[in-house]
Amino acid sequence: MTNTKSLLAEELKKESPDWRLIERLSRSEVDSDPASVRFSVDAGHIQRLGLELVAKQETALAELIKNAYDADATNVSVVFSNHDQPNGTLVIEDNGVGMAADIVRDSWMCISTANKQDSPVSQRYGRIRAGRKGIGRFAVQRLGKQLIMETEVLGEPHGLRVVFEWDAAFQSGLSLHDVFSSVVEYNKPLESERTRLIINGLRESWSEVAMQRVWKAVLLLQPPFKLSTRLPRSGTGLYEPDPGFEVSINGLSTRQRRTELSIEKGFLDHGLAEISGSVSSDGRASVSVRSAKLGINETQEYEVKYLLTGPLSFSARYFIYDAETLPGINVNIASELSRSFGGIRIYRNGFRVLPYGEATDDWLRLDWDVGRRHLLVPGNNRNFFGQVELDGEQNILFEETSSREGLIENEAFEELRGFVRSGVEWAIKRVAAARGRKQTAGQRGFISKARPRKPTEVLTSLLTKIEETETGASSVHEAGETSASNTSLPLLNAKVAFAYAKAELEEWERDVEERQAASLQYEEMLRILASLGLSITVFGHEIKGIRSSVATHLDALDEQLAGLIDDSKKEQFVKLIAGLKSATGRMFDLGGYIAGLMSSTESRQLRSLSVKGALEHFTQQFRQYMERQKVEFEVDISSDQLRTIEMHSSELDSVLLNFLTNSIKSMKKAKAHPRRVRISAREDGEHIFIAFEDNGGGVPSVLEGRIFDAFFTTTIGSDDDGVAGPGTGLGLKIVSDIAHSYGGSVKVGAPSEGFNCCLEFRILSSPKVGKGEA
Repeated sequence: MTNTKSLLAEELKKESPDWRLIERLSRSEVDSDPASVRFSVDAGHIQRLGLELVAKQETALAELIKNAYDADATNVSVVFSNHDQPNGTLVIEDNGVGMAADIVRDSWMCISTANKQDSPVSQRYGRIRAGRKGIGRFAVQRLGKQLIMETEVLGEPHGLRVVFEWDAAFQSGLSLHDVFSSVVEYNKPLESERTRLIINGLRESWSEVAMQRVWKAVLLLQPPFKLSTRLPRSGTGLYEPDPGFEVSINGLSTRQRRTELSIEKGFLDHGLAEISGSVSSDGRASVSVRSAKLGINETQEYEVKYLLTGPLSFSARYFIYDAETLPGINVNIASELSRSFGGIRIYRNGFRVLPYGEATDDWLRLDWDVGRRHLLVPGNNRNFFGQVELDGEQNILFEETSSREGLIENEAFEELRGFVRSGVEWAIKRVAAARGRKQTAGQRGFISKARPRKPTEVLTSLLTKIEETETGASSVHEAGETSASNTSLPLLNAKVAFAYAKAELEEWERDVEERQAASLQYEEMLRILASLGLSITVFGHEIKGIRSSVATHLDALDEQLAGLIDDSKKEQFVKLIAGLKSATGRMFDLGGYIAGLMSSTESRQLRSLSVKGALEHFTQQFRQYMERQKVEFEVDISSDQLRTIEMHSSELDSVLLNFLTNSIKSMKKAKAHPRRVRISAREDGEHIFIAFEDNGGGVPSVLEGRIFDAFFTTTIGSDDDGVAGPGTGLGLKIVSDIAHSYGGSVKVGAPSEGFNCCLEFRILSSPKVGKGEA
């Protein structure tokens, strides 16, 4: 101890003392104090921090690019030399603001400095800083053995060059305080500003596969969609307008690379649906799904409040990779892009947080539930291209781990995961419902409108999944992860493959069995209706024969009444005969209508029908019936020239009659007063559009997708009205079949003001006018 003090005293007497020696001796003297202890850091710890804290090469590179962004750079150049083998060189240069000597000493050289926390916004453009924990200096150590850092500040005549010999200088056994890196000044133009990192002696080779991972990391470093939650700071007067941020690797810019890979707006616009969700500052949440292709525009408000996350938003494009949903784009190319770039990622302060959205990361448990058939709709991670936006100032409970590979999974993170997952699942189920697809295994008795996947399709899909898994396993081994769990990947894949195939084929068998049972039931009911049709035909012919006989007898009664002398009795009989004529007249009108229907059906002649003629004929036949039911009847036809494609006239009559009987039942049940029915017709592109509206109880939203299914009815039992009658569950199914057989559709639409239900019927219009008569 005495010797240390003597050495200090001697050194301090010198005209040019060795201050490093003085610092070391002073430190030794302080550390020898028996009344206190303090931590010290071994120089070799820098090696462990670099190699262990930043596990992946691409993560290290991404951190250095983030540092350039924080320095208000607009361009970053990344150049590899001899990178296909170890000991190559990597140069990263940006045009940011650079670092003065005091910043280098007090911030860059200070481990875990609070500089970026104390100054969370960049000085020129007001960017929220992406870096937090000082990982950049460890990232360069992770990549190479030596770093030469050159940094230049605008208006200064000199730049600074600092050399770090990571392997040679930072060795175990030395105190970190005793390791110094050389700093020299060099002349530079006053207008020059930049930071240049020259990393020599790359620790690993950067193979073609590794370079692909680099490109993916860089391309997805910033979100694919415009950020919505972050408040703009640039251009506010305090900060300059932000011109943007661009990265180039070996001369190829990210903009060019995006164009090559077709992941810009042109590709994303082919998505089947857009999904978006948000949480407000008071915890209120909502999710929306929109699809122009399917006619969906729906929003769901959540009753539960999300009080931990803070205000945030997410957005995604939803893709289903088949020719039906991706017209105009190669399905194989789209599917390949999905394997490389698909997923829902998390971005914090405008930069990506790994590993969320990677092919091997299932943070929303989508792959898990789809693979185990808990969720039957296409909903794997690769079916989405999306992002979750977090802001360090507004979402304060979200913090990245020290390794920069994930968020700390606290209660706020679990709340976020639950919100995004429930929103995405709700949205894709709405898409499935619009497409007539089964959504969950619990939907018993559901008959999908989609063609079931054949066993060959299941096996093809399975082979693709196995290939993707093997590719992922290869990437894991290439990255150096050779734990015991990875050696069982092939066996695990076989077990998962057979379980997946078994579940898929069982579902296919159930679907086929359900379709066969429904088909048999449908055919049985059609046979009953066919036999009933024969009876109706006989009834119609008999009515026509009886009509003349009844008319003759009524005429005879009129002649007998003319001979009566007692006027009081004569007036009484005249009223009775008038009532009898009215009643039999309605019966004969209905009989004639039925006979006309059966006659046109028997002829099997297809004709282009005048829509005006068909509607007027229908309303005339049922005018008295409507008056008796106290129904106000309105018809609105946009043009007298509307004509349908060639079809059976009885089929259009059947559509209108089914709509009418359903309206009567609905208005009676709702006790509507007055009862109102409106039929409107217009041209809709290549289709004829007929809307049938009433002011009954309407169709509940939960039943909109079922009312056109066979045997679905809400009016089982007798009815006191002979025309409306009981429900068989086939009326609207027949309407649906007629619409689809003539290139159209039928659905529940939005009613006009004053009405509660609207059924929209479409069929193709006639390509030629005047081909047939109604």
